[in-house]
Amino acid sequence: MIAARSFVLVVNFAVEPNFNFSTIVSLRSASLLGEQISAIGAAVPRGWQWFAVASLFLLMAYLIDATVRRWVKGGRDSRLRAIAVSLALGLPMLCTVVYTQLLVFGMFRGPISNIPWFLGALSMMAYVSGREFVLSRRARLELAELRGQLAQIERVNLLGQLASALAHELSQPLTAISLNLAAARKQLKRAQPDVSEINSILDDIGMDDRRAVEIIDRMRQLFKQRAIELNPIKIEDVVRDAVTLVSAEANSKKVIMQWLIQPGLPPVFGDRVHLSQVLLNLLMNSIHAVQSRPIDARFIVVDARANEVTDEVEIGVQDSGPGIPGTIVNEIFKPLFTTKPEGMGMGLALCHTIIEAHGGRLWADNLNQQEGAVFRFTLRRVTLATAGGAWDGR
Repeated sequence: MIAARSFVLVVNFAVEPNFNFSTIVSLRSASLLGEQISAIGAAVPRGWQWFAVASLFLLMAYLIDATVRRWVKGGRDSRLRAIAVSLALGLPMLCTVVYTQLLVFGMFRGPISNIPWFLGALSMMAYVSGREFVLSRRARLELAELRGQLAQIERVNLLGQLASALAHELSQPLTAISLNLAAARKQLKRAQPDVSEINSILDDIGMDDRRAVEIIDRMRQLFKQRAIELNPIKIEDVVRDAVTLVSAEANSKKVIMQWLIQPGLPPVFGDRVHLSQVLLNLLMNSIHAVQSRPIDARFIVVDARANEVTDEVEIGVQDSGPGIPGTIVNEIFKPLFTTKPEGMGMGLALCHTIIEAHGGRLWADNLNQQEGAVFRFTLRRVTLATAGGAWDGR
C-alpha cells in the first residue's frame, strides 16, 4: 500500500499534466467557499487510473483493519480511539476518494479538492484533543483529592501511634491544675489566706491550662483535612509543633531530642500543618530507628539553616540509629514500601509529595555506622521580592 501510493506520487510529478489525466481539454470557472477557482471542464483520464484507485482502496482497507484490531483487542478507551480514527480519517477519506474518482472519470463536474478530508480530520482531532484534556484534568483533580485523603489518613495514623504519649502529656498539666486547685482551696479555708501564694497558684494554673490547650490545638490542626496553602511561616514554629507532639513518646522511649535552629532564620513559604506532618513522620521514624541502640546512645537532632546561595532553608532530622540499608535507600520514598510490620508504607511517600508541592526537595543520607541516618528537605525562603507584602515579621 505504501509502495503503491509512493509510486503514484512520484509519477504524478513526472508526467504531464499529472497521473490522473493524459490530456486536459478545457477549464471552467467555479466557486469554492466564496472564492472563484479554476476547475477541469473536459479531460481524458489515463488508462492506469485504475492503479491509483486500487492503491486508495488498499489504504482504506489498512485503516479499516487497524480500526477493527484496536476495537477487538482494546478496552473502552481503545475502542473510543478506534472510532475517532475511523471518523477522523476513514470516513472523510472515503468521501474524498469517491468524489475525486467521479470527477476523474467525467461522471461529475466540480473542483478537485481535499478540503472535506482535511476538515473532517481536523474536526475529529480537535474533539479528541479536547476530550483528552478534560479527562486528564479530571484525573489530576482526582489524584490531588486522593493525595489529600491519604495525607489525612496518615496524620490520623500518626496520632494513633502517639495516643498514649499524648494522653500522658495531657495528664501532666491537668493533674497539676487539679493539685493547684486543691492548694488554692486550702489557702482560702485559712483565717488569713496568703494572697501572694494564691496568685502564684493561679499563675501556675493558667500556665498549665495554656500548655494543655496548645497540645489539643496542635492535635486539632493535624486532624483537619485541608489542601496545601503556602504562606510565609517561621520554621521554628513548625519544629516546635512537631517536637511538642513527639516529646512524650521520645521520653517514654528514653530518646534524647535536640533542635538547633540557626539564629535569625528567614521565614519560608509553607503550610504549617502539612510541614508539621512531615517532621512528625521523620521524628517518629527516627524514634523507632534508635530503639536498637543502647539507652545512652539514643539521640535525635533537628537542625535548620539558611542557604544563601539557593535562597532556601534546609531542615534535617538526624538520628543515631543503624542507618538505612544500601539495598533500600532508593526505595524508601515509593508508595506502599515499608520495613515496619504495622506500617502503611505511605509516610515517607507522602512527605516526599508534600515537600515537592512546596517546591522543595526531600532526600536521605546514610552517615557512618555510629551516626545513623539523616533526612533533609528544603523550603523556599521568603524574600522581599517574593513576599509581596504578605509577611509582616511576626
